[in-house]
Amino acid sequence: MTVRKNLLKKIVVIATALAVALAPAAESAPKNVALKQITLITNDIAAEGMVVTSKAIVIYSNVVGNSADIQLRAIDFTGAQIWSKTIDSGRDEVATAISVDPQGSIWLGGNSAPAVASESDTAVIGALDPDSVTVENPAQLRADMKNTSLWQFSETGDLLEQIDSKATQPSLVEAISASATGVSVLLSRDTGQSLALVKAGVFEKEVKIGSAKSKFNIIFRTAGGSSSLFGSSSETLGGKRLAGRVDGILLKVSKSGAISKVVRSSATGATRDWQSATASNFLTGFVRSGRKIETAITKFNSTFAPTWTIRYPSTGKSLAASGVKGSVFAIFEPTTALKGVKGWKPRKGQSVVLEFDGKGRIINAFSDLLLSSPLSAGFSAEGGLIVLTTSGAILRSSTR
Repeated sequence: MTVRKNLLKKIVVIATALAVALAPAAESAPKNVALKQITLITNDIAAEGMVVTSKAIVIYSNVVGNSADIQLRAIDFTGAQIWSKTIDSGRDEVATAISVDPQGSIWLGGNSAPAVASESDTAVIGALDPDSVTVENPAQLRADMKNTSLWQFSETGDLLEQIDSKATQPSLVEAISASATGVSVLLSRDTGQSLALVKAGVFEKEVKIGSAKSKFNIIFRTAGGSSSLFGSSSETLGGKRLAGRVDGILLKVSKSGAISKVVRSSATGATRDWQSATASNFLTGFVRSGRKIETAITKFNSTFAPTWTIRYPSTGKSLAASGVKGSVFAIFEPTTALKGVKGWKPRKGQSVVLEFDGKGRIINAFSDLLLSSPLSAGFSAEGGLIVLTTSGAILRSSTR
């Protein structure tokens, strides 16, 4: 018996030594990072959405006057204006989504009103008016903004193309994504969402995605024409049934419009939603289980298998952005101290930016009192991380 115990002890010692010797040095515990300040570039209280290109920050806002118009502005990374354009056809137009394609073109998505038919009745000339009543011309009725519209702009602000799709019922453009092969548009109606596929300047196909029980927030189109959608669902999609109260869901749609892959969260009794993502399948979202709310941060591979994940107690709202050399950013409002970040204390209404490397380790952290209610985020190698808040503050992190 003693011999056997000694033998087992030697085996354990040898196995432990081998495990330590063979473990990669990169897996050692990461050092704490110091919180850095994210600084204000400019304020634009009218800004409703933003996209970051390699050279500029492009902001859109909707302006109401004699007609509803769209203003598009580009500023550099110091806040100086580069160019400004207004979409004003005399009819009503509104923008609700913005994106940039691999060639640098800026795409706006939204709605527009069809042209109002001109009056064809013959006017009565010389009618009697014994009481000298002044007749006022009635105001022209404004047509409903039923058209789904896309506007493509060059990097210098020139309008390259407008693409319209006429519909009997207005659809809200939730998100757009363009590649060299076309544009994918995420549309919402009261009955649910659909995916519109645009090719060669024409709306070719619209595919309904589930019912009102599914809500997708993000869309990315590949060069091959397939689309990835991220959001939440409380119904069966693609043969995959509901696991929690509401599941976070990743869905891939082929270029023909067929659902080809569905991956959903599996937390029983929980409510989950993927709120933001990057083209490299880095996702942020919220998890609610009972009274506990957390921000979920997960990196998936191309087949939607998770490679690393982490959660933080938070208020629930989050944004994601890509960095350089495989790094990614998560922006959210924590409700507790952050392990691995020096100088951070939770403050109501103040968000934090965490930058992770390819293995999920924190390599940078940023915050400021102005970083409240983030609305949109993007990254440029020259400008760093850019964040737009709902109050119109446009902030910038330092570059490495």
